[in-house]
Amino acid sequence: MTPSSTSPVRQTDEDRHVSQQLRDVESRLLERYARGDEPNEDRVRRTFEAVRARFTDARVRTYVPILVERAVRAELGH
Repeated sequence: MTPSSTSPVRQTDEDRHVSQQLRDVESRLLERYARGDEPNEDRVRRTFEAVRARFTDARVRTYVPILVERAVRAELGH
């Protein structure tokens, strides 16, 4: 093992900002599509996670939240 592989991964300010934006996106989607209905909430969360996973290795993370939101809306039906 190399020294860099044993050190913890540092989260940059940009990473934290993108993570917060993704949490905000998930909240908006739940508010819009779930409306307190548990089966729909589960569907929204599963769809959100599946779409978000597509962008895990994105080199440019700035636009990930908007891309995730658009893709989830498209899958759930505008």
